[in-house]
Amino acid sequence: MKPGLPHEALELRVLRTAPEPYLTIDDATVHRLLCESPRDYFDHLLSRLRDIAAGRIQVELPPKQVFADGGSDDSNAADFRVMPCVTRSAGGAIKTVKLVGTNIAQQQVPDQITVGKALVIDAAENFITHVVDACLLSSARTGLCAAIAIHLLARRKQKLVVIGSGRVGYYSALFAAACCGVGEIAFVDADVSRAEAAAAALAARQPQVMCGSTTIDKLSRCDIAILATTSRRALCAPPGWHADLVISLGADIDCQSELDAAWATAADIYVDTPDTARFGDLRAWLASGLVDEKNINKINGLLTSPATSRGNRPRLFISTGSALFDNLTLEYLLRRLALTAQARR
Repeated sequence: MKPGLPHEALELRVLRTAPEPYLTIDDATVHRLLCESPRDYFDHLLSRLRDIAAGRIQVELPPKQVFADGGSDDSNAADFRVMPCVTRSAGGAIKTVKLVGTNIAQQQVPDQITVGKALVIDAAENFITHVVDACLLSSARTGLCAAIAIHLLARRKQKLVVIGSGRVGYYSALFAAACCGVGEIAFVDADVSRAEAAAAALAARQPQVMCGSTTIDKLSRCDIAILATTSRRALCAPPGWHADLVISLGADIDCQSELDAAWATAADIYVDTPDTARFGDLRAWLASGLVDEKNINKINGLLTSPATSRGNRPRLFISTGSALFDNLTLEYLLRRLALTAQARR
């Protein structure tokens, strides 16, 4: 900054500002780096989660803060969220925070429900080193979380149904196909053209998988059902197309719902982090006494010993979005960026 007036030069000697260097990563780059090698991304997160479960990585994960601004009309409910996380290991600390909003109006940023940025913070000096578009980051890390749930919980993996064919639904299907050996995937959406587009895109990327679209009233049996919607009413009740594993990803605020309350007693319940119980369907079940918190299984336990069920009860995995998965994904993105830069030298 060049002083324009004599007094400014004198003030700058007192104020002593210095530039804070940072890089920006846009949504297109996020998508490319996370999807160039889906298995590598999957293995990175799974390895880090195992390290956390074994105590080799310490996690500082404050509760997600959600600030609602939609007023009393749930149909216009919106919010912004602050999601910090720090992971510490022998290799150093990874400090991240994500600030995202739910974009209901979609005037200046059309057709994008999640807006905002994720920030990576220098471990020693605490300035921001990277500013990352958060739309596809949030969707991809949620899809990867679903794939890890399939890896850890699914007893059958041949046929997957994905209800909700937006970004989260697509990434969930992509990582399930690329990393979990799923052989057949059907997309469902209230907008039939979106389901068809998702099926066509996935078939082009994963030609070994049988991809198609259908409507919810025509669904038959499946092995796994993923719910990735913005629904405000329950879409899935037991037996849930006889799925052995049901994954709910969309009901991440209290006015949203994907699961009928009958699931509270019909299935063994698993979550990614304890924060999940503070929102959506699971919060409602806890508040009404349908579920005892001690019967909610954390994913950490699955990383040290296999899941067990009472008989052949279905398994229910719920995620309402975790800053931990943001943190681990941002670490992976930075590693991929470093490798790309090294290859160009």
